[in-house]
Amino acid sequence: MSWQQRPLTFPASGAAIHGRAQIVLDALPASQASAGDRLQRLAARAQYRRNSLSEAATELAGLRAQLDQLLVTGHYLTVTPYQHGVGQLQGDQYSLAAPNAVATLATKLQDGADIHRPSGPQHAIGWLVTGNSAETLAKALAPLCAILPLPEWCAALRRLTASNDLMGQPAAAIVPRWRAQEPLLWDPLRQCRSLLGGDIAQLESLAHDSQTPIDKLEALAARRLHHLTALKTAIEALAQVSGQIWCWHGHGDPASLAAQLQESAPPDHSHSMTVAAIFLSPSPITFWQELTP
Repeated sequence: MSWQQRPLTFPASGAAIHGRAQIVLDALPASQASAGDRLQRLAARAQYRRNSLSEAATELAGLRAQLDQLLVTGHYLTVTPYQHGVGQLQGDQYSLAAPNAVATLATKLQDGADIHRPSGPQHAIGWLVTGNSAETLAKALAPLCAILPLPEWCAALRRLTASNDLMGQPAAAIVPRWRAQEPLLWDPLRQCRSLLGGDIAQLESLAHDSQTPIDKLEALAARRLHHLTALKTAIEALAQVSGQIWCWHGHGDPASLAAQLQESAPPDHSHSMTVAAIFLSPSPITFWQELTP
């Protein structure tokens, strides 16, 4: 086929799905109104008993606010051996001793040229992961990146574990490059799929009217039980954190925190490979402090 200029039109396949669904859905409002009227006539004779756990659950309503308090706004900074001007290049290997990593954090706390430098009183947490070689740092960092996937730490781990043959030159694909296989899902197909999926969900709900209310309630109870079991299992798995990390806590304005870091007695220069991070927030960083008490 030769190239031709054509106008954009809404795909007939999408319009067909919507048209067939609307035949049933257009009749739904009147059906719902009739059912609502019948329910209203029964309302005066109906009695409802609260779940026996409702009062206990009401007393725990404040847990949502406690959970929301764990999410705070702040700043964070990472240091790795591969950042320009931070690590030291020795031969073909980069290194960054733990004292130098901490000194870099302290220097950045006093960098007035950085427009994103925090100001005012801050709660602070510092982390270090160290090793005496690239291999030991990679071994220490691997389990931590699974739990604390800081982008810069993950990038450092990939570089530490990369298998690079300095004498080999891999074949490079010409530009442009094919993307990996993925769903061809962009707008307007994304919106079309979402909206038509809503139509189809209504039809699927109506199709299940063959079930009695008792059957539906039993299925709902079974789904809730399954969901609660899955939640409990997932939370128990999340709580099984492991790994070793150097941590430091502080409080004060950036200048004060820089002074505290300079006096913090970090691991010595034998820890020649280090990645570091510092988190600052005007609010208490409760979750992260408890993660590294």
